[in-house]
Amino acid sequence: MEFPDTVPSAELTRDAPDDAYVREFRPSWRSTTGTLTILFSFLAVIPALMLVFVPFSGFPGWRVASLGGLLWFVWLLGRQLVGGRPALRVGPEGISAAVLKNRRIAWSEVSDIESQSVQGNTSIIVSLAPHVNEKWWWGSRKKRLGIPLSSIRTKDHAQAIVAATQAFAAYGGQGFMQAMEQRTAELKAVEDFEDRLKQLTPVTWALYGVVGVNVAVWLANLGSGLSAFKPLPSDLLAWGANSAASVVEDRQYWRLLTAAFLHGGFLHLALNMLGLWEAGKQLNRLHGNFQFLLIYLGSALTGSALSLHFSAQQSVSVGASGAVFGVLGALLVAMHQHRGQIPGLTTRKVMTSQGVFLAYALVQGFSQQGIDNAAHVGGLVAGSVLAWLLTEKIADTATPARRLFTAAIGALVSATAVAALIVTTPTPAVHHRQLFEFQTGLTRILPAMQAAEKAFQADVKAFREGKMPEPDFIQAIETRHLPGYQAVQRALAPLDVPASDKVGAGMRDVKRANSLMVELMQIQLATARAVQGDVAAAASQIRVQVISAELKAIDLRISERVSAAKPKSKP
Repeated sequence: MEFPDTVPSAELTRDAPDDAYVREFRPSWRSTTGTLTILFSFLAVIPALMLVFVPFSGFPGWRVASLGGLLWFVWLLGRQLVGGRPALRVGPEGISAAVLKNRRIAWSEVSDIESQSVQGNTSIIVSLAPHVNEKWWWGSRKKRLGIPLSSIRTKDHAQAIVAATQAFAAYGGQGFMQAMEQRTAELKAVEDFEDRLKQLTPVTWALYGVVGVNVAVWLANLGSGLSAFKPLPSDLLAWGANSAASVVEDRQYWRLLTAAFLHGGFLHLALNMLGLWEAGKQLNRLHGNFQFLLIYLGSALTGSALSLHFSAQQSVSVGASGAVFGVLGALLVAMHQHRGQIPGLTTRKVMTSQGVFLAYALVQGFSQQGIDNAAHVGGLVAGSVLAWLLTEKIADTATPARRLFTAAIGALVSATAVAALIVTTPTPAVHHRQLFEFQTGLTRILPAMQAAEKAFQADVKAFREGKMPEPDFIQAIETRHLPGYQAVQRALAPLDVPASDKVGAGMRDVKRANSLMVELMQIQLATARAVQGDVAAAASQIRVQVISAELKAIDLRISERVSAAKPKSKP
């Protein structure tokens, strides 16, 4: 489906003087805003149709609310595309935009024009002159106005930025000259700052080292036969994944560290290393190699320890994301603490790019399953606290003695936090080692179990249909079926899952059912040999009834679990 532009995306206004530089950029249906408007318009059709055609009893509150919300969002987006107003206009009189309610900002009110792209969203940032009294609705003063370009075609974003910059150059006068001088000074300050950091930390070997270890561990996983993209939880546990039961009950505390160098596939590894690289390089130069390692490892351990209270209770946890979040948090804290020494351009860049990425990643972690956000939060808090405690190389007080002292304090605080989180870990909900051992053992024994069950059921059916005499049936139990079930019982005996492990309930049911079948066969053999009217034989029959009832209950639970595991069809 094609939606023509309201007018060409960018054009010179016809009523402008010949020597005037005037550019208008019109909203387009082929922009990001246009695409979202079309998408949500179609989505609004679903609750509208349900409201009209699907029967309901009472007031359909959720349908009305969802329809109202979608229509409001469509109106909010769509109003930018209709009405013939330009999304952006630049000319001799100033710059105006639809998102600014077409208010014209005169060039005399502008101190600078620059572009900014965050998570793929491009905007023109207008910095206001000191004398401009622009305020937010809550009273604090605005210093910069953002003009998103989302309603303009993506291919025209570069033209819009160039047009705004050229218009500012043509008509900004003294403001433009001052902006260029300030920008030149800022770029020089950034260059000098980067040179100083390189002199303080010439080689960031700590960053190269942790990235190298993460990649090397993944390659070792790959060489040992683990899947490159989706390794099994049991395999990851064998390599050192985090698990509350393994750490707290088996006292395998080393897992808090080894889990931070394991990953659930290539994509998981790549995303973590990409997130670490830029922020890690800057932090490594600010703090030096040894303090960078302290922040990285302290964040990794604290994230893993906090995960013992949440994700690692139910599933095995792996990944360097706790350490990565710690590095991001430490970098933001360092930027804030030394904002007087760090160039403003560097601070804004870091705060914008890394800050937005951090907020996005946290929101995504809380909104999606399968993400260990406890490790993220633990690492973030640990990294931020360590950065606040430690002494950066650029600090005025950065003597070797001072840096050593604060590093010792930071290490002590990290160790105390990790120990406290371990001690206060709740009773684990899932015992992964025992569960995986049971699953592995059961897989090995399963063919023998299935063969024994199939043979016994065949003879039971023949006996009930009168095709097998009772003496032959009893002899078959004694010579074939009971020995077969006893062999399975002996194989299952070493395998166990604690009663507190709810996930292992199915495993315990399998083991219990086999033991009950062994007991049932033994009673049947004893009953066949017993004297008629024997008191023991009568008691045995009562026991048979109890066993049969328990076996039916186990069979019902297994059926319910199988049904729950099947994907549900959507209405």
